[in-house]
Amino acid sequence: MSKSKQIAEWKEKKFGRVITEEELIKRTHPAWPYMPYSDRGRYVSPEEIDRVLEGSIELHAHGSPAGWRNEGRANFFETAVSCSEAKMRAVVFKDQDCPTCSMAGAVQKGLNMLAEEKAKNGEEFTPIQVYGGVTLDYSIGGMNLHAVEKALGYGTCKEVWLPCFDSAHLQEVLGDETKGIRVSDMSGTLTKEMIGLLDILADYNNNSKGDQCCLATCHVSNEEKYDISKYVKDRGMKVPIVHDHVTQELTLTTVEEALELIDQGTYVEICSNSVVPWNNMASWIVSFDYCVDLVKTLIKERGPEHIVLITDSGVPYFYEVDALRSLIKVLMQKGVSEADLNVMCKEAPAALIGL
Repeated sequence: MSKSKQIAEWKEKKFGRVITEEELIKRTHPAWPYMPYSDRGRYVSPEEIDRVLEGSIELHAHGSPAGWRNEGRANFFETAVSCSEAKMRAVVFKDQDCPTCSMAGAVQKGLNMLAEEKAKNGEEFTPIQVYGGVTLDYSIGGMNLHAVEKALGYGTCKEVWLPCFDSAHLQEVLGDETKGIRVSDMSGTLTKEMIGLLDILADYNNNSKGDQCCLATCHVSNEEKYDISKYVKDRGMKVPIVHDHVTQELTLTTVEEALELIDQGTYVEICSNSVVPWNNMASWIVSFDYCVDLVKTLIKERGPEHIVLITDSGVPYFYEVDALRSLIKVLMQKGVSEADLNVMCKEAPAALIGL
């Protein structure tokens, strides 16, 4: 029997872990969205969004060409160009199947060449810093510590993601408890591979050059996240940890769970594509009210320092700059301050990857 609280609650709750029947009734009212309680928030000017966007750091963007192919995906280089034009500071590219570290170096060289060409014509263009990482799915051998060491050797590796499609948590949700990769027994004991990974990252981050790579927990269960976070905190290991898209149902946290993770010294991601509806998610039930309230509650209770805004962009019709602008705009409309947004878009991600 699963030890996961998430799995147990999905069996009991009709609309997911946090979406309430009251919220669904509200959104299907005959007069929606013209009811008095439809709060559209304040007007946000493009200039306000530009100020937050400039210097921002994206820790979770996808692209093409890559192992997970979709027609219409944004090209890595094109995304990096658009981020540069928006005056963002850095982007970390992720792929479920392929390490992205070598690609990051190639894209960076292309950006630098483009900057030189533009400078000859008197055009201003400052290349964004481009980084990559590695996802520990079966395509690279699962919890393959040799692959992690190779990725870190590139000098452009800023994130190691735990299993994504091949996590035991996701496979269990899909109905097969025999498949997938587990990184702890969900009761406090980590696997030897997980301990080995943490040792590698801690050793890498204890350097004199300031290089730093963080661990992203990706699609593992919340119980596994707690086990990893506690292990790192108890031992004082220099392994910054970020928990991917905690507003996405598979990896969603309640307010209490998010606070517990922050209290362990780790970071939580607020993801644009599970807060702001977009084309390919037309059929999703997006718990908009919960997501916005979660951000505001976490800021009120713990401050913005351990919250990171990301997009998970790079799939068809969902592109980085537009996605980040939309998330910034929505949170501003709902009362999140520009100062707090600057922390979540700039300072928190910089702390995670050592910029």
